[in-house]
Amino acid sequence: MSGAGERTPLRVEGLSLLTSRDILLDRLSFAVEPGEVLALSGGAGAGKTLLLRALAGLAPKGVTVLGDIRIQGRRLLVTQDGALDPLRPLGAQFTELLAHQSGMDERTALRCAAEALERFQVPAATRRLALHPHELGEAMRWRAALALAMAAQPALLLADAPAAALDPTQRVRLLSDLATWTREAGTALLLAGRPQGDPARSGLADRRLILTQGRLEAPEEEPAPAPLPEEPAPSGPPVLSVRDLRVAFPLGRSWRGEERWLTVVDGLSIALAEGETLALLGETGSGKSVLARAILRLVPPVGGQVSWLGTDLAAAPPEAMRRARRDLQILFPDPLAAFDPLMTIGAQLAETLESLRPTRSSADRAARLAEALEQVGLPAAVLDLHPGALRPAEAARAGLARALLPEPRLLVCDEPAAALDGAERADFLALLQAIRRRHRLALLYATQDAAEGLRIARRALVLLLGRIVESADSAVLAAGARHPYSRALIAAAGLARPALHGDPPSPLRPPTGCALRLRCPLAHDGCAQVPPTLDPVAPGHRVACHVAQDEAQDGTQAGGKAP
Repeated sequence: MSGAGERTPLRVEGLSLLTSRDILLDRLSFAVEPGEVLALSGGAGAGKTLLLRALAGLAPKGVTVLGDIRIQGRRLLVTQDGALDPLRPLGAQFTELLAHQSGMDERTALRCAAEALERFQVPAATRRLALHPHELGEAMRWRAALALAMAAQPALLLADAPAAALDPTQRVRLLSDLATWTREAGTALLLAGRPQGDPARSGLADRRLILTQGRLEAPEEEPAPAPLPEEPAPSGPPVLSVRDLRVAFPLGRSWRGEERWLTVVDGLSIALAEGETLALLGETGSGKSVLARAILRLVPPVGGQVSWLGTDLAAAPPEAMRRARRDLQILFPDPLAAFDPLMTIGAQLAETLESLRPTRSSADRAARLAEALEQVGLPAAVLDLHPGALRPAEAARAGLARALLPEPRLLVCDEPAAALDGAERADFLALLQAIRRRHRLALLYATQDAAEGLRIARRALVLLLGRIVESADSAVLAAGARHPYSRALIAAAGLARPALHGDPPSPLRPPTGCALRLRCPLAHDGCAQVPPTLDPVAPGHRVACHVAQDEAQDGTQAGGKAP
């Protein structure tokens, strides 16, 4: 080959990886040009990590590599954990890599390192070079790992699901910065990750390939999610009423002897009618998971009231709480961790049934278990398996079956599909919605994925540091969210770069005034003075934002309705 082909950083033709028994990757062919960002999507076990390791020359032992891999220039692999040496400060790691790769002296390498960190929005970059990786937050550590890789000026960067554990707003912003830098530097970027929207459509990537069971597939046009069937608006009094709920955890005493508390839920009030669906949206640390657990008294509140059908659960005696647990069930982010690994699925489902809805005979119990499994699409043979034998999708369905056994009226879902992706995630959520409609369950759905939450629930609350910052019908939020934080969550769900900058504040030391002001592009001096109150800006739409409230007042004073 000649001409432009000689400058192509990566060209793969007919690549296959085989063991003595299996074909792991089957005849893959693709190329990545200078400055191009190629997104490689695929579910768990599709072979993404294996492919990137093979391209980096790190194929596992016992794996035969066939085909042709042609790489022009330096290549670097960033692994899923973004590993940095825990025993050495960042400056020493930059200096060693840049001296080895580019022959830089220490002074030049440190200057280059500081500039690289600044490209990834790291404040006080020079001072950070003296820190060890464990002294950095998760988001900051990922910025350092990617800055280290890009500072070496590779011709090809292989990134294996970088920053996958970060909140969507942080992850999308970080990947956007990485894509911008690689395009400017002419570095070819192969960006692997699980399915989450279309990186090419959002502009995060130039092209997208899908890896399925070791084979590459051209991406098809993704159909828009099917609209949910129209349901009548819930009517009647609320079955669940939460008033001024506060959850805080003791942190011991300060050096002055004062008691210190970490407030996670700060005076929240919500109401849920029979059959109503409500989404709780927010980043990690927003309080949505703790709120979900506090409602079920799995986490003790320190103030406020949780009323279920007129009974205050916070003060309910054990027998009343047992009766309430028939009506209130929860799905956890990791369904496998919610099962006892030493008991079969059947034994655990039977235990739940006997505890909350005792049956008259073993035949009745067997029939109820079989019905629960049938509802979630699992075969009866699952009852004889231990949790460790289940795939993630099967474990999620088994957890749903257990939750349905007591015939609940409210289902609290805390990221119930967190372990799933792609088609398995979509199938599980469709099943959850179908079951909810069939039994007319009230649903409380907590998630980081704003698009998913707005699609599932009729109404949504956006939480920030334990407080509600926006409340509206899901359709209203999706079409015109007013709070900058809500807009950022929705943008990140579509892989668009959110307007927020920096990292979420620590709940141990929240900023004065508005909790978002240090990250908000619209913040002004008044935002630091007092926290905004949750006020109406339109019928059924409330926002806690000084800027949004000013806009609403301006619209009203101009003689029109607030938008």
